[in-house]
Amino acid sequence: MVDPNLTPAERRFSLWMFISAYMYAISGLFFLLAGMKIAPFVNVVSSRFFPSLAPYPLPADGTEGGFWLVLSLSMMAMITWISRAASIDLRGNSRLVPVLLLSKFCSTMFYLFFFISSGQLLHLVGCLTDGPLFLVTLVLWIPASRGGGHLSETEEEILAAVGDAILPRGGAFDAGYTDFRKECLSDARTMMSAQDPFARSAFRFMLKFIDISPVIFLGRLRTFRRLAPEQRTALMEKFENSPLSPVRNILVALKILVELPFFSRKETAEAVGYEPAEVMR
Repeated sequence: MVDPNLTPAERRFSLWMFISAYMYAISGLFFLLAGMKIAPFVNVVSSRFFPSLAPYPLPADGTEGGFWLVLSLSMMAMITWISRAASIDLRGNSRLVPVLLLSKFCSTMFYLFFFISSGQLLHLVGCLTDGPLFLVTLVLWIPASRGGGHLSETEEEILAAVGDAILPRGGAFDAGYTDFRKECLSDARTMMSAQDPFARSAFRFMLKFIDISPVIFLGRLRTFRRLAPEQRTALMEKFENSPLSPVRNILVALKILVELPFFSRKETAEAVGYEPAEVMR
């Protein structure tokens, strides 16, 4: 029975998790019964239709070993259980979903890496199997992950960190984003509630991109919200001066969520020297 309290996005994701649970369970059973024959079969297909690709190296007896089969079965059991738990009680088991996404992301990336480095069809098959599963799950999860809300605690923390970097206390004027953090985040939630699901998902994706940007632009294994204030400001300057327009556009879009709520405050108007009556008119 579908929980009437779920949003449409949550219902779609719960249905996908229900389908995924059976799909992963059937795949696990297939691995158990015929898993050691998958690699030899793909090698036959590769040699017949893609002779330029290198065959996957097999043991002397021509079948893949049982050691790797055990690891595959354990992974399939885990993601089957996660999918079933999420389909039954999405909000109660929502923290399990990122584990599933991490599993599929890692397998997709490593399959792709091994295909590029070895040119073996078997790894491409794995990438083209797990890749779409990861993307579909991610696309459905983004709008569903917040339930009735539009920003998680983590996303609010990221937005507050961006706000502090763009509008630091003691910068152009004494007041900073942190002085009105609660009010600004409340207004940001209101702004996002007026957007269509696609726009909300886009903003939430940009927040997540900002959070992992130190890994991409600084080579540091640390999230944006964990950087020191001066490091955040320096990274924002990199975004603003980036030669890539999509990177600059991400910052422009997030400035909307930061600056509109900030400059709509009566207290902020007084701090920057405007007459509150004119601002609030």
